[in-house]
Amino acid sequence: MNVSGATLPPKAIRAILVDDESLLRRYLRERLEQHPEIVIVGEAHNVQSALELVVATRPDIIFLDVQMPPDNGFDLLPHLKHIDPLPAVVFVTAFDRYALRAFEVNALDYLTKPVHPDRLAQTVARLQQALRKPNAGAVASPSQLPSVLPETPLESADMVRLQDGSYLRFVEASRIAAAQSQGDYTRILAAGGKPVMTRSTLSHWEARLPEGLFFRISRSLLINCQQIQQVSQLDREKTQVFFNDIAEPLTLSRLEFSRLRRLV
Repeated sequence: MNVSGATLPPKAIRAILVDDESLLRRYLRERLEQHPEIVIVGEAHNVQSALELVVATRPDIIFLDVQMPPDNGFDLLPHLKHIDPLPAVVFVTAFDRYALRAFEVNALDYLTKPVHPDRLAQTVARLQQALRKPNAGAVASPSQLPSVLPETPLESADMVRLQDGSYLRFVEASRIAAAQSQGDYTRILAAGGKPVMTRSTLSHWEARLPEGLFFRISRSLLINCQQIQQVSQLDREKTQVFFNDIAEPLTLSRLEFSRLRRLV
């Protein structure tokens, strides 16, 4: 972790750089120096040092690499949920296949290496636009920032942001076990955490979840058969389905279970 001791000009946008390769950090630093409104307050080489740097410097924005073996830049995000104000995130990576995942977790932007000066200027402009919001002392939280990509179908390894009030977690799409309609809302069951009520319809989730992994077994229920751990029949009309690393089972009707059996 490297913390800058430079004096900050008024209204400076505080940034940190996170990349395991020092030459690439220097490359990005040199290009950001062309934007005097951005002040780099520190650099980090992995997730742990990045988290320590965020706590120490409280940046407005993090320029974050994805692949930093053995770390993954996405692993930093769950650790930021208690940071107030929450910094914006710009992913900087050589691999464009992470773009969808980046915007699924509401990143401010996504840059591919080597970063082109014109593309970086667009990112800085977006950041300034977010800062111009009334009473904004820091960058708005990622959930408040506009997305620049339309929503597209997820792949199994894509990270999904699940938020219910103050509860926030990130989970791979393949670890979602079921999506259950609750009117205009959808209740999501995913491995490793409690159910989350999302403000999206079941049709929205059906269009977004990985094709071939999720199946609609009724008008109100999508199930990921690969996450099923155990099935227990209660009586002729009701059957309980248990999923991997989820304490709460789902109770299926006779018709739903009949459809499920045809799939597994």
